[in-house]
Amino acid sequence: MNTIDTRHRILLAADSPATWGSVGAPLAQAGYAVDAVPDGPQALQSAASGGYALVLLVLDLPGRDGMETTRAIRRLPYPQGDLPILGLTVTLDVADRDRCLAAGLDAFLTMPVDRLDLLEAVAHWLDAADDPTWGLNVRPGVAPPLVNRRTLAQLEEDVGAELLPEILMTFLQETERRLALLQARVVAGDALGAAEEAHALKGSSGTFGAMALRQAVHEMELSGRAGDGARLDELMPQVRRLVAVTCDLLRAEYGASAPDPVVP
Repeated sequence: MNTIDTRHRILLAADSPATWGSVGAPLAQAGYAVDAVPDGPQALQSAASGGYALVLLVLDLPGRDGMETTRAIRRLPYPQGDLPILGLTVTLDVADRDRCLAAGLDAFLTMPVDRLDLLEAVAHWLDAADDPTWGLNVRPGVAPPLVNRRTLAQLEEDVGAELLPEILMTFLQETERRLALLQARVVAGDALGAAEEAHALKGSSGTFGAMALRQAVHEMELSGRAGDGARLDELMPQVRRLVAVTCDLLRAEYGASAPDPVVP
């Protein structure tokens, strides 16, 4: 008989008893403590009460959909709003995926959910949340979070809540400037120059917790130093997309503002 892992309480938000069974039952059998709620408002209320290590939610929740619920959870004070949130969905195109990431979702699972995929994803993100250095080091084959909220929480503690939006605005403006410079180097076929710009963007991204962007530009830096212009061309759209999604998230969650990036 599995021991209940009370350290890792999981909140499952789904309006279908079938989903409670297909998602909640395997997690309970694996030893997790699972609480199920039927709609967005109750999911927010439960998350605000604290004590959860991860949230799983269906994107088309009644009352408040998955993206709205995620945004509301992310606005909760630290640490209630700083936990992995995984979306459950039947289909998801690239545009929807980007909107969900910008709302604060960390990852997605396609329904019906394969039991092994579910358990692996939950274990992966719980491990991530337990690691205060998550996203600081590149882990091949493992997607980092869009932002590391522990990094931002520490930054807020260091500079104060009033100054944080202003500092993040400066970061957004600098990121957009660096993106334009990086794009110009890639278009010009200047692989070493692109590597230098990617290195600078990697440093600032790490400082401000933009971990998915940091990993992507780290790969661009390595490709540029290797003189691999074709790989730089392949990576550039991904980096542009990550800049846009990361900036959207920081604006929404932390009140940072900056001109919309110009995406070639």
